[in-house]
Amino acid sequence: MCATSRLAPRKDGKIACDYTWLTDNMFTGSGARCGSRFAKQQSLTSVQRDLLNTILEAGQVMRRCALAAAAVRRTLCLLLGLLGAAAPGQAAGFNFASLQSLLSRQDIESVEELIAALPAAQRSRYALVFESRSLQGASLENPRVILYGADARFIVTYNGSPAQRGFRVVETMEFDDDSKEFRLRELLFPERAAGVDKVVVSELNPARCARCHGAPARPVWDTFPLWPGAYGERYRARLSARERTGLSAFLALQPTHPRYGQLLGAKRFADPQTFRSSALTQYAGIPEEPPNAELAIDLGRLQAQSIARQLVRQPAFDLYRYALLGLADNACGRLADFYPEALWRTQRHGLERFARDTAATNARQAQLKAARAASSGGAAVAADGGTSGNALVQLRFVAESALGISTQNWTLALEKGTYDFTMPPLPAQPLRETLLAEVAARDAAVRDLSLYRTSSDGDRYCSYLKRRSRAALAPAEDGAQGVIAPDPASPLGRAGGAATTGALANAPAAASITRPAALQLCVSCHETGVAPQLPFSDPTQLTRQLRVRPSAHGTLIEEIRFRLSAAAGAQHMPLGLNLSDADRESLEAYFAALAASSN
Repeated sequence: MCATSRLAPRKDGKIACDYTWLTDNMFTGSGARCGSRFAKQQSLTSVQRDLLNTILEAGQVMRRCALAAAAVRRTLCLLLGLLGAAAPGQAAGFNFASLQSLLSRQDIESVEELIAALPAAQRSRYALVFESRSLQGASLENPRVILYGADARFIVTYNGSPAQRGFRVVETMEFDDDSKEFRLRELLFPERAAGVDKVVVSELNPARCARCHGAPARPVWDTFPLWPGAYGERYRARLSARERTGLSAFLALQPTHPRYGQLLGAKRFADPQTFRSSALTQYAGIPEEPPNAELAIDLGRLQAQSIARQLVRQPAFDLYRYALLGLADNACGRLADFYPEALWRTQRHGLERFARDTAATNARQAQLKAARAASSGGAAVAADGGTSGNALVQLRFVAESALGISTQNWTLALEKGTYDFTMPPLPAQPLRETLLAEVAARDAAVRDLSLYRTSSDGDRYCSYLKRRSRAALAPAEDGAQGVIAPDPASPLGRAGGAATTGALANAPAAASITRPAALQLCVSCHETGVAPQLPFSDPTQLTRQLRVRPSAHGTLIEEIRFRLSAAAGAQHMPLGLNLSDADRESLEAYFAALAASSN
């Protein structure tokens, strides 16, 4: 910029410049030194001189800023290093193991101490329940708190008054990524007056929890768009007068309350836009979901993973995977398009009965839910009879009739045995996305087609699923393909089941055939959740499945014969045991007799 090397420094400390060189560069644009035949000498004004003489001061300021920035960077690196070595209670991915570490490391002896020790992320997202049907009581002023953290993979709940049931209990629910199952636990904190000083941790999924959550455990959080008894009961609606009064009382005591005082962001519940976003934010497409919907979305995504894992575990999944994926969000049409014509003829009436029973069950659920909303003091709510459209009827029918699993514990609804899967509006349905990942792992073309699905090309994605499904189900088509005895309590079971083959003439009844002692080895694995569910202790149901249940080596009877043979190698059954020849032959004879028997 300026040539200083040839000039002595000025006494006033300002930089000395060769203005001739500067003027050549600044005003002639030639980049030539003074005296060049291309440059013309020009004089500087006082304004220009003063401007140039401020370069040193500017440079010094910039150097000080650079030094400060470097110090900030060093500080940030130190903080990041400390965060990386943070205790489990402060680290990302907080789970039950982290909570147990807090209990032991910080010698926590009360619910209040535990809440205070939880990481900020866990205490920042929560729902407040003022009418609880759980093992923990609640009231308008002292609600049950459901801390669901960043994504509801780990949930902690507690209440606020010694007069409430479950006051000394903290309940937790954890989603296990490996098994895709929910794990429930209770922590009973000591009553110091009784001289007890140890926290008692329950066994996994205790029976008292299973009464509501079922087995395998499912989350219970009602369904969109109504959550009776939780602040913000109605999706994107004004709070009722009772809710407003109750929230005011809660927010007044929250800052000084020994438990509620640890909640972060409680002022969010004082903002009306938390529950009903403004027209401006809705128009801009940036409204946040209210707490109840946030929790419903998070739990719905996790439950979708659990459902998909249940489906994938079934031996018949590979045969029906294209149909299940196509029916997961009702976007690819009718079940009839996924079944070969002959198979569809045997299933059509069963599906119709299944759909009618589902609609009746869900209508009853809607009435009970509306009654709960009224009993909690809210405004009258009409029973929504439209939930059957979100009941996954076709997919559930395939799951129950072809894969032999019950779908009664799939929904988040409080009412058991119902089938409402309504979710807040989402870009993609969680169950469809989860199943897509499972199917795409076996068939990469599905993923590619799903990314470019359009109506202009005849929807190649859905057409592909239907074509592959019909092809997979056609080879063993015999009119009873894939029909399995349903759960008696399911709509399919109550409707009498799908069509099955008639009794075989001149064959003994299945129940009359003597069971070999080695059969108990099959029962101990396949009826306890260790292995895929098979009714080895029920000869009548097992007989039906032996004949028609699709497996990797044909029907189920053919699969069993293979698994009992030496050809199965490491896949032989029972796993880890070597049967004697006598036991193996007795099992083969028993299963063959069942397959040939009458029902």
